Amino acid sequence: MKRITRLASSAAAVVIAAAGAVALTPTSALAAAATSCSSQQHKEFDTIGVNLDLYVTLCVHRSSDNYYNAYADISWQDGGGGLSTGMEDLVLNLRLERNDADYQNENIDIAGTVNYKESGSARITGHSYYSTTTGGWTADGHVAWDIQNDGAGGGTWSLTGSPKI
Repeated sequence: MKRITRLASSAAAVVIAAAGAVALTPTSALAAAATSCSSQQHKEFDTIGVNLDLYVTLCVHRSSDNYYNAYADISWQDGGGGLSTGMEDLVLNLRLERNDADYQNENIDIAGTVNYKESGSARITGHSYYSTTTGGWTADGHVAWDIQNDGAGGGTWSLTGSPKI
C-alpha cells in the first residue's frame, strides 16, 4: 500500500508540475500597440474670399488587441466662408490598407465643418478592422473638392499614405 501511495503521490506531482508549466505558458500574446503617420500635407484652395488652407496627416493604428484603423488629423485656416464663398464639396476619402489592398474605405464630408468655422482641427477615425496578420498596414486617402460659385468644377487631391506598421 505504501508503494501505491508513493506512485500516486509521484504521479500527482508530475500532473501538478505539468499543469503549472501549461498555466505559465502564454496562450496568446497581445501585440504591442503601434501607430505610424505621414508627414503633414497642405493644400491651399483659391476660394472666393480668403483662400482656404487645409492640412492633413494620415495615420494607421494597431491596438494591443489587434484592431487596426486609419485616421486623419485635419486642420484648416481661413475657412468659414459659408456656402456662398466656401467649399461646395470637400470629402475626405480615408482607407485602411494592407499591401495596397483596401480593408476599410470611407468617405467623410468635411465641407460643413470647414465652411462653418474660420479655423479648427479634428480627428477623423475610420472603422476598426480585426486581424492577427501583421505587417504591411497603412492609411491612405484623397480629398475630393469643389469650390462654391467659382464655375470651374472640382478636383481630387491625392494624399501621401502613412508608413507601414
